[in-house]
Amino acid sequence: MDTDKLCQIINESTTIYRKGSAIEESPGVVQYFGYDHTGTAPAGDNYDKVDMVFVDVVVDRAKAEQYKGTLAELLRAYPQPERLAGGPSYIELAPNLGLEQEGALRVMALGKTLGMWEIISGSTMGFGREETMRLAGSGFLMISGYRPLE
Repeated sequence: MDTDKLCQIINESTTIYRKGSAIEESPGVVQYFGYDHTGTAPAGDNYDKVDMVFVDVVVDRAKAEQYKGTLAELLRAYPQPERLAGGPSYIELAPNLGLEQEGALRVMALGKTLGMWEIISGSTMGFGREETMRLAGSGFLMISGYRPLE
């Protein structure tokens, strides 16, 4: 996997935005989101805001389209293609792509925008915000599965 190329693609085509306050506390956990608030994200036809439960990822559609073929080529090197086809979670996807979890969320959003897969989370299953967050923290935030482009 050419992680450097993958990082270049996600850095040029995606941006992360926090949903709530910069610091969120729950029993035993303090989370710091060092991103701009989602309310400041660009909007319009050229941008796709993808709900990744913890954060929103905004994908620049024009830039993403430029990288569709390259992303598909990079995914051919995925170490466990059957797992990629099965729809891994961000927790599994990150190390297999050579990325941290933020990078995996960005790749997931990018692939959704490009029509490579859908995002599956508690909210897509009809659960409320609290349950969706709990489930995502346990890994229930995944792609629907990847089929290589023709």
